[in-house]
Amino acid sequence: MPAFVRACACCLLLTGCLPPEQATEITISQLVSFVPLGRGSQARIDTTEQVIYDQATWDTYTASLQPLQAFKPVDFGTEMVLLAALPVPTGGYDLRFEVIEETPGQLVARYTLFAPGVDCREIIGDTVPFQAVRVARRETPVRFDRELENVRCMERD
Repeated sequence: MPAFVRACACCLLLTGCLPPEQATEITISQLVSFVPLGRGSQARIDTTEQVIYDQATWDTYTASLQPLQAFKPVDFGTEMVLLAALPVPTGGYDLRFEVIEETPGQLVARYTLFAPGVDCREIIGDTVPFQAVRVARRETPVRFDRELENVRCMERD
């Protein structure tokens, strides 16, 4: 048997004698479909990341929100609402849910706050960008993850 083959065989045999490595836990997530209900930039609420399970609570929130278009209806028997709102110091901001994932034990709702870049003209006045979406009803806890993205106003040559 050539020396190279013997060396490979020895390595293979020795690896079988090594202690097993620690098992690595892999979290598998599944994308969850959602339907935008409405969004806007005018609201009379503070920072909010809320899960809404009933019509009465939703009515309380909608009384404080001024959407760009009327909110779409929700069937609270089978659906729930996720609402994110964030007061900001000037105009030009936007907020959008990007992805919702179901992981073991929780639902993760990721949204992006789009901020005007340094090349944008400042619009004076406090605003509260918000978005509400509906998803199939779940009893698992919901975690909101916010990302910030600066948006350019001027194109570069």
